[in-house]
Amino acid sequence: MKKFYFVLTFALILLFKPAISQRVECFILKAPEKPFYDVKKIGVLNFECKTNSRMNNVITDYMIADLLNEHRGIYSKTSLFSTKPKEGKTFIKGVKTDFYEVIERQQLEKILKEQRLSLSGAIDETSAAEVGKILGLDVIIIGNTSYTHNDEWRTTESSRCLKRTVITKGTMKIIDVKTARIVGTKSSEATFKQSGCGDQISGMKSVEQLADAGMQSLAKTFVDYFTPGYQHMVYSMEKVKLNEFKDKGKEAMNFLKRGDLDHAFPIVYAMYEADSYNPKTDYNLGVLYEMVGDYENAYEYFNQAYELEYDNKKYQEATERAKKGIDLINFLESIGRPVEPYSFSSGGAAGALADKVTIKGGRSDRINVYELPDKSSKVIAKVPGGLEFKIVEELPKFYEIQLRGTQTGFLYKKDAK
Repeated sequence: MKKFYFVLTFALILLFKPAISQRVECFILKAPEKPFYDVKKIGVLNFECKTNSRMNNVITDYMIADLLNEHRGIYSKTSLFSTKPKEGKTFIKGVKTDFYEVIERQQLEKILKEQRLSLSGAIDETSAAEVGKILGLDVIIIGNTSYTHNDEWRTTESSRCLKRTVITKGTMKIIDVKTARIVGTKSSEATFKQSGCGDQISGMKSVEQLADAGMQSLAKTFVDYFTPGYQHMVYSMEKVKLNEFKDKGKEAMNFLKRGDLDHAFPIVYAMYEADSYNPKTDYNLGVLYEMVGDYENAYEYFNQAYELEYDNKKYQEATERAKKGIDLINFLESIGRPVEPYSFSSGGAAGALADKVTIKGGRSDRINVYELPDKSSKVIAKVPGGLEFKIVEELPKFYEIQLRGTQTGFLYKKDAK
């Protein structure tokens, strides 16, 4: 055990290197892997456990509980240095996650008995759909689980030791009641291990207890597949090297860590305006919008970062996540559960205009944007080729374009496509 604690301590030292200071965490709304935004009423049949019939209804109960949870995905975290729970924090307000009407399992079992069908998930799609029709469901969920275990014994000089491994596997099928067709499927597995020596062995969890933990994990995975919920995010904020914001950047991070978005936002936005063609300032601003559930603005800034740096996987994933978030927000509005708008203390994106213009050249090119409609006037920005800008006004030889932030400038027409 002493060796274990030493390894853990060393790992924690590596984990909490100075770079960790740029990390911010919170819970955000997460779109499901496969949305079913038109579904309102759901039934979950008992999943057959092929290994142990006593566990036939375990994953079903966990799934139903998860579907009825008003803040699904938010959990209390425990500090690595303390056993005192830390409440999970989200800045998104007004959204409860019990989206569906979930039929009681007793009602399903009653209909199954009346139809003389198995109470387990071992019925086919057609039979499941018939049960769903009787209860007026949109979809019905069936599936099965199994688990395997391995007890590995070894003998030391002082005692015998046991390492117990349980692997739980499961498959879920979502059946459209009207067509009796499978409209969604998900397979997953979860592994839980426990070790002990000597007297510790008697206190270890049984195989069934570890399998139960695996089924709880699978239930969350299955519900996440088709249901929106909250996700714990740890953002690695980008370090922006701007001399005039050297101290302010640290101040913004301290505000973010304390959850004070109102004081952090003006600094992050000012850094963006000072260097709006830097993908790092785009990304950081996108993070703040995503934290409060404003996915439209988050998508705009994440996408700008990704356009400037196509090979950055983090920017790509953030853009894709925000795009799915926009669909999720539209769904929430359609069912009367919109995200409460969050107004930052200052800052904001410039207004949109219909007409746009694209800069000539490629990403490595930099095209001048002038302070006045005159090529001899001051150059206020050098923008990459290929980017698209909104036109504020069209002049004989220039376009007045909307730069990022609140600034506008003049682009020579021959520099536009």
